[in-house]
Amino acid sequence: MKQSILIISLFILVLSCKHKTDEPVYQNTLTALDVFNVRTAPVSSVSGQNVISATGVLMSDLESKPAFKTGGVIERTYFKEGDRISKGALLATLKMTEITAQVDQAKKAVEKTARDLARVKNLYTDSVATLEVLQNAQTAYDMSLESVKIAEFNQSYSKVIAPESGILVKQISREGEIIGPGMPICVIMGVGQAHWVIKAAVSDKEWARIKKGDHAVIRFEAFPEMQLDGLVDKIADISNPGTATLDIEIKLPRTSVQLAVGLIANLDIKSSGTKVGTYPSIPIESLVSSNDGQAIIYVPTAEGTAMKKSVMIDKILGDRVTIRSGLDGIREVITAGAVYLQDGDKISIEK
Repeated sequence: MKQSILIISLFILVLSCKHKTDEPVYQNTLTALDVFNVRTAPVSSVSGQNVISATGVLMSDLESKPAFKTGGVIERTYFKEGDRISKGALLATLKMTEITAQVDQAKKAVEKTARDLARVKNLYTDSVATLEVLQNAQTAYDMSLESVKIAEFNQSYSKVIAPESGILVKQISREGEIIGPGMPICVIMGVGQAHWVIKAAVSDKEWARIKKGDHAVIRFEAFPEMQLDGLVDKIADISNPGTATLDIEIKLPRTSVQLAVGLIANLDIKSSGTKVGTYPSIPIESLVSSNDGQAIIYVPTAEGTAMKKSVMIDKILGDRVTIRSGLDGIREVITAGAVYLQDGDKISIEK
């Protein structure tokens, strides 16, 4: 939709310039009664389209998200987005100060509980300490040993190693951040795999029309003559923060063509969740302005004036646009001369 809006805006700008040079008859050409000469075009109907266009990026189906097995503060990362990562490479480390202190503290606790246990055993032998006191001392000692094991475990997992070779496509965590166990620090996309997927972001309205299993036609900008067929395999249920878009994933069939992670793909998704009907269509030159899918047009009235209307654009179809709403009861729109009009201006329609 954003791409369509940009195209429409550029068209309107070019059209305005063209009118100013090639068609001076419509530029402030007024009669004695201040009447604007204009041309009109009828509103027509076209069959609704059930194809959703989107742009995505080729990814490998082998994706990994390395994470620390223990929590702490990230001391250093050894990568940046776009790096080619080898299996076994060091990716990040935690600050060892706290972890080392935990190990030292746990070992000191073992020494203390061991002394306490030895003392209580002697007292028990002399019938001074009860069996319950002895059991409590033994339990404290056993728990201190477990604390050492846990602290040493955390110490051994203060590093993250790349589980596989690939390209680091996203950095999630950074130096100085506090991270918990199991929280991924990055996303690594494997390379040279037999299966590929295309990840794309769509608007909420487009997302609502897409269903898992919908067919998609795929064209890569690097291979303009090649066309592949794919299927919608995954649909996100959470929108991306800041963009209000939702991710979808298209699975590609096996292909002998040499592909690479990061290739740009243009998608035409045939939506099974779209009801195909008819929609009003008007010439693209009738649009005076457009912003975020909303456009301004002018229509002639029975009183011989121009009436300003706001319409919602659906999509571009060649030199025409389909309109989602705003054209109820309207049979024609002003085309040539529309960019110079204001609401209520008197007009003269050229035949």
